[in-house]
Amino acid sequence: MLLNKMGTLMKMNAKNLTRQAIAATACAGLLLAALVADAAGLGAIAVQSSLGQPLVAQVEITTLQAGEFDEIKARIASRDTYENAKLAYVPVYRLITITAERRADGSPILRLSSNAPVNEPVIDLLVELTWNSGKIVQKYSILLDPAK
Repeated sequence: MLLNKMGTLMKMNAKNLTRQAIAATACAGLLLAALVADAAGLGAIAVQSSLGQPLVAQVEITTLQAGEFDEIKARIASRDTYENAKLAYVPVYRLITITAERRADGSPILRLSSNAPVNEPVIDLLVELTWNSGKIVQKYSILLDPAK
């Protein structure tokens, strides 16, 4: 009889622990969703240049919170970041500058440009965007077609 009572108590404790674990997981998920909702994001890249020309491209900035535009800084990620991502760091990446700008309609973008021609037909850019409350790194694989 004592063993039956102990078994029942253990089952009740296991159920309570399971409920607590589920509740904690749900809370953590909601917290993460709230943090992600406040994060800046990057959209697709639009490339306007061809192989053998200086790079000209734009990336739309999405999910930007009020006041964050003035805080953001963007750059091509460091050589270490490329190594950690198991991607080749091509020397032309050092020549690419990124500036945060607004289109005529006020929407925020990143403008990527280089002064030198890009002669690599395929490049993997890691764009790093930082602001006071966060940082993201987004990968863009670009296929540069020959000029027509």
